[in-house]
Amino acid sequence: MPKFLTPEWIAEYAQYWNSHEPLKRDLKNFSAKIKYYIEGEDQPPVFIHVEGGEVTNCGIANGEKYDFEMWATPDDWKTIVSGEMGPKAAMLTKKLKFKGSMITAMKYMGPFQESLTLMGRVPTEW
Repeated sequence: MPKFLTPEWIAEYAQYWNSHEPLKRDLKNFSAKIKYYIEGEDQPPVFIHVEGGEVTNCGIANGEKYDFEMWATPDDWKTIVSGEMGPKAAMLTKKLKFKGSMITAMKYMGPFQESLTLMGRVPTEW
């Protein structure tokens, strides 16, 4: 079982994403590079590249530009991916920090929430 937000974990997450037909369908007009990391940890950030709703690449994030970035403390990530707190509430309370187009995020809030819920389905070592 991979540790949360490691390259091994993000690869498994990409597989879950790509096998989740409703998410891919709802994001068929969405393409972006999304970077995730854990606040206060020296673990390298990871990313997914979504094209037409499907993850086409993932791994360790480097210095390139990302359309969206999301980060939180380990405890806040657990609360968010478990579904205890939705993404809107998490962003409003600053438990989930977010960088990127808020207009695009709001347009895709349903799929965005589903993508975070999907994170909770990946077998994870915390």
